[in-house]
Amino acid sequence: MSDELPEPDLIERSSLSEKIYTQLRVALMSGHYEPGDKLNIRKLSQLSQTSPTPVREAIMQLVREGALELKPGHQPRVTILSPEHYMRILEVRVPLERMATVLATMHVTEEMLAELEALDAQFTEAEQAHAWKTAMDCNRALHFRIYRSSGNEVLVRTIESLWLLTGPLVSRQYAGMLYRASDSALHGQIIDALRRRSPYEAGDLVVQDMRYGAGIILERLRAPEPRRRAR
Repeated sequence: MSDELPEPDLIERSSLSEKIYTQLRVALMSGHYEPGDKLNIRKLSQLSQTSPTPVREAIMQLVREGALELKPGHQPRVTILSPEHYMRILEVRVPLERMATVLATMHVTEEMLAELEALDAQFTEAEQAHAWKTAMDCNRALHFRIYRSSGNEVLVRTIESLWLLTGPLVSRQYAGMLYRASDSALHGQIIDALRRRSPYEAGDLVVQDMRYGAGIILERLRAPEPRRRAR
């Protein structure tokens, strides 16, 4: 093992890279980007008030995780998922998110319940205002408030990695899902099950919430494109 310590500028750069990586990760999970969106390293570095190097390092980490694609001579772009790939990710998410919810039920507090109710209220308000990005932010925050209460950081990190892949796809479809019943109804049922310390009911409701939204997304993805009128 080397006794040498990293140079101070290397430590600072690593810290900046981690900060930018975390910000981009949350933005992707929350649907602030859509499939195929390109990320401009120069613009991101200007927004972050830093050099392009830590931005590039953060982007390369997201490329390694599959959230971004990078081809030689092109800008990095958000990965485009096929319906089949989305389904495979969903199949993995189901048991993990159910498990996280079951474990979280053992650690319910009044503070946690109050936070969930506040997030659900904000979610409903955002949906009614057609503020889709805000609604997705609230939905992500609500679910991960539950999952983090599981006390298993490995489980939470794994779930985050899967949301990272599906967030942009959900974002693209979200505004067009107006005919669905509000997810807030299921959110309320999940919170009630947590309040009653009913672990398997809460876990099943989380899965129901996930599958319901996914079903509509898949229906829209598989719908034939409307034909253009001939001129």
